[in-house]
Amino acid sequence: MTPSLAIATDNIYKFSCLFGLALIIVSVVSFVTMYSSTLDRKIRYSEIIIPLEAKTPRSRVDEDVLELNKKLIDVTRENERAANIAIGALFSFGLALSAIGAHSWYQKVQIRDDRIANLQVRKLEAELSKLEAEIRASGAGPAKPDEQANDAG
Repeated sequence: MTPSLAIATDNIYKFSCLFGLALIIVSVVSFVTMYSSTLDRKIRYSEIIIPLEAKTPRSRVDEDVLELNKKLIDVTRENERAANIAIGALFSFGLALSAIGAHSWYQKVQIRDDRIANLQVRKLEAELSKLEAEIRASGAGPAKPDEQANDAG
């Protein structure tokens, strides 16, 4: 089975950089999802609390429901704070992992690869210059464009 999305695993630094980016994306999506979810819950609990607080003669059941929903709002806020801390830690870890991976990749791999490519270009240019010099020395140089036009006519 061939994966449809090729993951860069040719070196550990590139992999850690991309994994860090994935953690950043997951943390942002988690934050948005968690924020939306807790906001919906707090609104739902508030919709129950507001009419009960407006009601002047409250029964014992009304008092219990009011107290329960206020407690649920407090628990939701505490859970939201804990989730924000966890998501912040995940985001920070992803950012650090991505930065360290990218820096290490550039310093240890990319600079070397760029130098190798530059040396290969210089080597090919030197070989080309040597071949051109040999051709000129043998006197069998390539035909000039003027000579090709005269031969055709």
